Amino acid sequence: MISLKKLFAMMVFTCALLVNTGLFAAQPVADDYKWERNWMWMYANMQRSDEDWTKILAQLKEGGITGILIGGGVPMLEKVIPLADKFDIDVHAWMWTLNRPGDKVAKQHPDWYTVSGKGESCFDVHPYVDYYQWVCPSKEEVYEHIAKQVKELASVKGVKGVHLDYVRYADVILAKALQPKYNLVQDKEYPEFDFCYCETCTSKFKEESGIDITKVEDPTAVKEWREYRYNSVTHLVNRLVKIAHENGKQISAAVFPYPQLARTICRQSWDEWDLDAVFPMVYQNFYDEDMKWVKTSTRKGVKDLKGKAALITGLFRPQIPEGEFPTAVENSFKGGADGVAVFGYAKCKPEDFTTIVELGKKYQNKGK
Repeated sequence: MISLKKLFAMMVFTCALLVNTGLFAAQPVADDYKWERNWMWMYANMQRSDEDWTKILAQLKEGGITGILIGGGVPMLEKVIPLADKFDIDVHAWMWTLNRPGDKVAKQHPDWYTVSGKGESCFDVHPYVDYYQWVCPSKEEVYEHIAKQVKELASVKGVKGVHLDYVRYADVILAKALQPKYNLVQDKEYPEFDFCYCETCTSKFKEESGIDITKVEDPTAVKEWREYRYNSVTHLVNRLVKIAHENGKQISAAVFPYPQLARTICRQSWDEWDLDAVFPMVYQNFYDEDMKWVKTSTRKGVKDLKGKAALITGLFRPQIPEGEFPTAVENSFKGGADGVAVFGYAKCKPEDFTTIVELGKKYQNKGK
């Protein structure tokens, strides 16, 4: 009869053997992954034939795009990855994170949704647009639901990484140029756009700070309350980073233009996240700015990151004035970007791809 001591020793040896043989271990994450490439955000389209996707990928490759961020979940990834591999184009899984329109599982849990300072739940009342249906980053059940999706995407054979989008709260203050579209003047933070005041957030904040935010006359003046929201998103992101890395995959996020602005308008403190790369959406038209702002914003992001992650400047092609796309790309690199990401494919012109090829070679291969 085997003693308990010997049985325990055998179990320890077996576990060690599994780890050493790689059967029981996390997959290694590539430390030398090449983020210095140019990217395209791509919508999923399962109706496109393999032949059509092959033509698109060939055009992207010829046009200097060597990485795509694509939605559509596992089916789309399994369709596109084998085709993209033929052109040496990396595929990252693009997912919406805290904004969950159409999420059937989340819809079964009304308590998962963020609550405004006015007391309205995002389950019932959608700020600005109908697809704004935000869940709360402070809830463990929400994290587990999102983490399951990250793990599923990261497990797809051949996918290089996971790309998080809408990883923030709803805009407490809309970008300047967007406010007139909704007949708004947001000269300060208004309760109906200020999230999240759910029971989980208010009770956790009270436990941490001793402050009952529901009793405060002007919650927007409480610095600790603001920081609680920053930290709530940061904590969720950094936990998702661990999941991607445990599966041997890179992880990045689409974020607002630079950290100071991101904190102000959507509680997004992205320079504190443990990502491999960030994709600031430097959409100058949203802020009534010109092409110089692309360089300035990129530079601010690079400075705040302090080298902890790659930075890929996101450009919104539909609203870049005629003839100014080359300036936008060049200003991204002059601001210190490792690459550019373009939204989106349908709005790109043949000359845009020529620009990406030429400027990519100039700055990425020869230094900035």
